[in-house]
Amino acid sequence: MGISSVPFATIRTLLLGLDFEETVVPGSHLLFKHAPSGIVFLFRLYGPRENANIPDLIGVRKHLDARGLLGAEAFDARVRKQSA
Repeated sequence: MGISSVPFATIRTLLLGLDFEETVVPGSHLLFKHAPSGIVFLFRLYGPRENANIPDLIGVRKHLDARGLLGAEAFDARVRKQSA
């Protein structure tokens, strides 16, 4: 499993900006839920400055695009902008 150059904080900010609800499972995971679309993401706990794993990044991009919340190209642009 590879590590991307995108901080997980960027993914978190993007999801919260799309009205996902964040739930922390202490010592375990982060859960992001978007009730209107039915999308649920479950991530391991990332450190404050840790970059996202590539599978997590790809999964978020794929599901946001498939459910019409954010197109793949728009996702790429936002991630690049927020990571800069």
